[in-house]
Amino acid sequence: MNSATTDIRLPDDFPAAEKSELNIGYIPLLDCIPVVAAKELGFFEEAGLSVTLSRESSWASIRDKVQYGLLDAAPMPAGIVLASAMRLGASQPMVTAMGLGLNGNAITVSKTLWEAINPSNIALNSEQAALALKSYLEGFEGTLNVASVHTYSTHHFLLREWLQHFDIDPQGKLKLIVVPPPQMVDAMQRGVIDIFCVGEPWNSLAQAKGVGHKLLSGHQIWENAPDKVLGVTKAWSESNPATHQRLIAALLKACSWLDNETNKLSGFALLLNNDYIPIDDIDSINLLFGQHSFTPPIATFPWLSQARWFSQHILNVSDHNQAPESLDNIVEQTYLTSLYREVASALDINLPCENTKNEGVHAGNWEIAGTHHPIVMPSDIRFR
Repeated sequence: MNSATTDIRLPDDFPAAEKSELNIGYIPLLDCIPVVAAKELGFFEEAGLSVTLSRESSWASIRDKVQYGLLDAAPMPAGIVLASAMRLGASQPMVTAMGLGLNGNAITVSKTLWEAINPSNIALNSEQAALALKSYLEGFEGTLNVASVHTYSTHHFLLREWLQHFDIDPQGKLKLIVVPPPQMVDAMQRGVIDIFCVGEPWNSLAQAKGVGHKLLSGHQIWENAPDKVLGVTKAWSESNPATHQRLIAALLKACSWLDNETNKLSGFALLLNNDYIPIDDIDSINLLFGQHSFTPPIATFPWLSQARWFSQHILNVSDHNQAPESLDNIVEQTYLTSLYREVASALDINLPCENTKNEGVHAGNWEIAGTHHPIVMPSDIRFR
């Protein structure tokens, strides 16, 4: 156990919800488990909310349905929320008041490509994988299709960082495209894509089916990298402040419950056995491969330093001009640290004293000051 507890009691003195019946969207991925656990274990009900979960086909669909009020909220890549504040791919700004986990992603290559770049079939670190792919590309004529799940997703940004850090594709033989997570395995099986970066269980499923092979886990590129956040429109949050509080409280309780391996495995099994993820090969999947972490506040605090990392990557891929001071305003208006602190304090969660931290430089556990006691932070080093 870390700084969270699994016996969080939701306060009785939260204001009454303005809207008690909610539709929450999700994409079938292992990291949607906080919303599934909150639903199945009764935490939403305990918070006075009646929640319907809606399985969606793509992140674009999630974004658009939240934008137009067909969904009240959804887990979504942090980059989508921040891009909306820059008016990129969205009609109105969204906000988030909590993260929904760390890790969970991986890069998978087709079986043919794996055998070509790694005939010895050995485990590779980030540099070895880069050198193997780079060497292959030097003698390759043509183009390889590389898929991520959204232009503003963590997957896309991690993939680009890895390619650029090791100068893997100087001749431009890799074509970056977008494919929704549930379609990745089929697209690789049909030869449409050669490499993909996606959240679990789709990497494990590709390997179990003999379609592809996991090349790198996301935490070999950035250990304990942030990914999904709880996204709502700014207008929805302002119109439903008490509902938003209660929603965050229920999800914080779910994330706290997921703060040990036994509950995490039970949660993933719950997700898979109840058709939230429609796959048949459950027994072939390593549910712990993604090294998911949901621990509050480490994995759930809306760190402004992480928002700045996402925002800079959004600018890099969109050629969008944004003044540094304007970008800071967007980050602070989009990541609602005060709202998280208000709810988490009511749940007696130990909170960081600062809204930012050093990112990507710690090779082992480290500490930051907390409101109750020091918080032990996990390694966040890049390129293992």
